Amino acid sequence: MNYSYNNSESLSLNYIQNYDPVKNEQDYISILLLHEFGDSSKSWEKITKELSEKFNVIQIDFRGHGLNSSFEKVDINTCVSDVLDYLDQTVYNPFYIMGHGFGGECGILIANQRPNLIKKLILIETDFSNPEVWKEWGEIQIPSLYIRGRQSDVISHTLAITIREKQSKCFVTELEGGGHQFHEDSPHSLISALNWFDKQ
Repeated sequence: MNYSYNNSESLSLNYIQNYDPVKNEQDYISILLLHEFGDSSKSWEKITKELSEKFNVIQIDFRGHGLNSSFEKVDINTCVSDVLDYLDQTVYNPFYIMGHGFGGECGILIANQRPNLIKKLILIETDFSNPEVWKEWGEIQIPSLYIRGRQSDVISHTLAITIREKQSKCFVTELEGGGHQFHEDSPHSLISALNWFDKQ
């Protein structure tokens, strides 16, 4: 279902939530999905049904994207601030973040600002082009999983290894069946990797 919240600028921003928080908050851990820049929450459609069997799934559209396309696109710090406003209003128990590309960069900054709220972090094809994010990646204190599609034209094998070497709490997996849009190219492989990581 679609919901909205007011950020610190009193803007009403929309998000998708697939559960009744009063009924299910204690039954399932939540997972927050953050999309790539220029994409939208719809990019997760191939995995949300299967994810919802195990998680409370929350999908936020950044400003200028998807359900919030009426707003102008903004920089990473504003996107992070919007998500933090949402979390401060609605999420009280530890949860997972899964981010694709730019969404993963936002996830890293969020995890370092709310370390007691984030249980695990999953990054898909995040390129770390932002120096601030690369610095903060080395400071992450929670278990993290980095997923690279072997057919990716964005992330090389060499970069994936460098990403792993930067962060001692990170697992890296390189999977066949897709490229930069791995969660759309090979959703079942992604779910399998997430299920493995969930048990670690």
